[in-house]
Amino acid sequence: MILKFTSGGRTVENAWGLVSNVEWSGDKQRAARTLSFDLAVSQADPNLPAVECPVGAMAGFWDDSGAQLFQGPVVTRTLSDARPTVAVTAMDRGMYLAGNQGTLQVRGETPESAVRRLCQSYSIPVGELAATGVAVSRKFAGIDLWRIVTTLYTLASRQTGKQYLARFEWDKLTVRERSETGESLVIRPKSNLLTSTTTESIEDMVNSVGIYNSDGVRLTTVRDQSAVDLYGLLEQHITQREGEDAQAEAKQLLEDNGLAQKVTVTCLGDIRLTTGRTVIVRQPVTGLSGVLWIDADKHIWDENGYTVQLTLNLRNVMYTTESGGEVT
Repeated sequence: MILKFTSGGRTVENAWGLVSNVEWSGDKQRAARTLSFDLAVSQADPNLPAVECPVGAMAGFWDDSGAQLFQGPVVTRTLSDARPTVAVTAMDRGMYLAGNQGTLQVRGETPESAVRRLCQSYSIPVGELAATGVAVSRKFAGIDLWRIVTTLYTLASRQTGKQYLARFEWDKLTVRERSETGESLVIRPKSNLLTSTTTESIEDMVNSVGIYNSDGVRLTTVRDQSAVDLYGLLEQHITQREGEDAQAEAKQLLEDNGLAQKVTVTCLGDIRLTTGRTVIVRQPVTGLSGVLWIDADKHIWDENGYTVQLTLNLRNVMYTTESGGEVT
């Protein structure tokens, strides 16, 4: 692995040999991926080179083949006279999506066009943005850019039925359709699977959706009666908006918020295992077998070697938000 720091025009070409307890992680619900590590300090060992990694320094991370994995500023560092290392945390440019608020009006515009326009006004580089081909309308005032981007693609998802993932790839914001990756890695015991757990929950279940008009009059109900009978009524309400399919939105709510099954695994490290991709899990003890979606990942390099912790989902569900208001 290759790790570089740049600060004040000075670049440390490869600091990998000076760091320990490295973690590189991401989550579909978070705007930014994070890179953290413990950096050995020269004050603790006079044989070590003096390496500066101040807050604001740019950290770059590559795999052994030179493939770009991460780039972003150092956001925190912690020094202690009781430790021979400095704890450093960097975040990719997604932090600027989460940390900046925007005001934007979108009227009959595709999300990809609106996101490109939004990013241009904040000088945020843009890469590939998933082409939805559908028009959405929304107004935002004082909303963080991350929620604006995810809301626009949430609105599009209700029309297209597709799932999307927004993230930074090196220095550019991309939004890609979440689809099954062509070469899904197989995770199984006696090969690369170390531990696995499966959790089922109805804590966030929705099994009934009431559809109302703008005057608060109930128009209809879309319900999963078998789930209501089994778990009790857990209902959400939505408003029928002009030009939008509330029935489809209600059905999507039921589909996305059924019995939640979360699988967590720890396996031998593989740099391809990142949020949004798919894996094939074979676990005969729990009966788990099939294609699963990575909702969160944490890559760890420590004294035990290189391992990955994954949060997996049996269904392809994007991170959805709904902020802003209707355009009148």
